[in-house]
Amino acid sequence: MNNLARTGLLAIIAVAVGLAAIAPLQAEPALTKGSAIATEQRLADYLQLQGVVEATNAATVSAQVSGRVERVLVEVGDEVPAGATIVTITSVEQYQLLSQAQSQLAAAKANLLAAQQEYDRVERLVTQNLLPKAEEDRVKAALDTAKAQQKSAAAAVARAQEQLSYTEVKAPYGGLVSERLVEPGELVQPGTPLLSGFDPEQLRIHVDIPATYASAAAEYQWARVAGVEPVDFQVFPTAHQQSGTQRIRLNLPANTGFLPGQWQSVQVQVAEHQGIVVPAKALYRQGEMTLVKLADGSWRAVRTGDTYGDQVEIVAGLAAGEVVQYGN
Repeated sequence: MNNLARTGLLAIIAVAVGLAAIAPLQAEPALTKGSAIATEQRLADYLQLQGVVEATNAATVSAQVSGRVERVLVEVGDEVPAGATIVTITSVEQYQLLSQAQSQLAAAKANLLAAQQEYDRVERLVTQNLLPKAEEDRVKAALDTAKAQQKSAAAAVARAQEQLSYTEVKAPYGGLVSERLVEPGELVQPGTPLLSGFDPEQLRIHVDIPATYASAAAEYQWARVAGVEPVDFQVFPTAHQQSGTQRIRLNLPANTGFLPGQWQSVQVQVAEHQGIVVPAKALYRQGEMTLVKLADGSWRAVRTGDTYGDQVEIVAGLAAGEVVQYGN
């Protein structure tokens, strides 16, 4: 090969190597402001379900004593701290019972003191052989009886105090009043419902999922309740025989703004796949068509899938790596 030919061949090789070196740079399209690349990602497959929000802590407070309602201190919608007095019930009978029990306790204490003093006296005389041992046994039995009577009287006072405390009905935990069931002047008995309430900071939702998806749902442990991420995800281990479903319990974080009884949409992940996504703002609607604007300014119809945050899956019409424009 002559020198001229050899020089030409080397030049061709050099150009080829140079092109190979810059080829990867050309594969990445240059982005301008207001453009994005269609990218391929792993995307979740969801089941769309519905569930009813319920309060984890919800209760109806009932009367524990008989009497008439004196005051109802809260209204529906009021926020009540734990331990606050919410209803008062007439306490005349309870005070009378407490006074009677305290009088009986005072008498029992006096009787016990006298029995103790008598026992001490007899014990000394028996020790001095001035009284028979049988006399000591007699006063010892009387002392034991007095001790038992004093203990019983003290228990009666405690019960009376407890009954008196029930005339001031307390909130079992902090929360919102959801229902007012009595008014002042009404006669109540033990078990009469007074007020209902719930803790708005501890809510949950149950959804029923086809049993065939239950194991996948348990594996992914991913759900959203109207966009809110739950703090706990539990799949019940048993299936409903008639419906063929399994129940999922989702405990919700505080301050969701949800209320018990509300229906909410629930997404539960059961699989995943590879998909192409573009920003939602890169999609344009024209009648029933969805369009994207390509880098060269042309328009193309696409078919969309699910939305993932601010990204939308493109099921057909666009390949990974293509550039789309938005905002112009």
